[in-house]
Amino acid sequence: MAFTINGQSAAGAGVLQASDQITYDDVAAYMDSTRYLDLSGTSRQAQPTLPFARGSYWMEPVRPDVHVTGCDLEYLNEDRVAGCYRPSLFVGMLSAGEHTGFVGGRSIASQRIGVPTLLGVGSEVEITSNQRRGQICRMSGFHIGADFLRGLADDGSAGCTGLVRLLDEGFAFHEIEHSVTLRILLGQLAGNPYSGTLGQIYAESRILSALVELAGLLHDAEDSSILALSRPHRDHAEQARLLLDVRLADPPSVPELARTIGLNETDLRRSFKAAFGTTIIDYLRDRRLEVARVLVLRRELSVASIAYRVGFASPANFATAYRRRFGRPPSQDF
Repeated sequence: MAFTINGQSAAGAGVLQASDQITYDDVAAYMDSTRYLDLSGTSRQAQPTLPFARGSYWMEPVRPDVHVTGCDLEYLNEDRVAGCYRPSLFVGMLSAGEHTGFVGGRSIASQRIGVPTLLGVGSEVEITSNQRRGQICRMSGFHIGADFLRGLADDGSAGCTGLVRLLDEGFAFHEIEHSVTLRILLGQLAGNPYSGTLGQIYAESRILSALVELAGLLHDAEDSSILALSRPHRDHAEQARLLLDVRLADPPSVPELARTIGLNETDLRRSFKAAFGTTIIDYLRDRRLEVARVLVLRRELSVASIAYRVGFASPANFATAYRRRFGRPPSQDF
């Protein structure tokens, strides 16, 4: 048996704990009961009992319409997942591999380790994802139903208008790189040291604290932020990021990037900062380090080769930047 729904939690719903080899039938049956996701449209519908991944997947309610969730998966085959995503808010953070997918035809792909992501959907939309054999995804976070968020606003809770606005806009997907607090809270949620009732209380406190942090960020950003960014400007920012990702070692200059995209430099810088919470230069540095760390952990290339491959001028500069970002030199991870 790939998973069991164990008993009842204080929130009154079963706990999904999937491990070893996981089938769509397993996950779909539970996800449908949470009202977040319906996977009945998967291409594996004719063979729903065949395993699609190896590893673990978990989802546990901490109160009605609030679930802590996560996965540590290795996909077993080339496969396409299709289903429906229901009105809700998801906040999570990738700790290894990558997360891929499209919601309502819009990309929610992420390869940025340790960067919180937020997905808000205000009405039921299609979700699709093409998985690769051997692809890894290790991610943790929490789901919150639309009714819970709207209930906060109806109660007059200060600062909740921004959270509800995420749903009213129909679709929102953001990487929230500049919030250290949110990053810490999601890390604590992933590393919950307790079990049972105490573990549930610990998880609930981190989720509610994360909501307070998000409400504050949304309130501060109401006039000119990432969340008020128009779709065309977000598309320009996404295009700029893609160009940077494919040319990490020899990136285009900001003027060249602006000319390629068809936007002036000032608007490009402003759109990029609004979309991703960081400057183009800082994004490039951090992305180089994220890719470099993956290469370091694989131990297939020398540290010097990795430094040059991701675009650092010298191994010494790379080692300094690596230590500043990860708290230790690359040699300790090698």
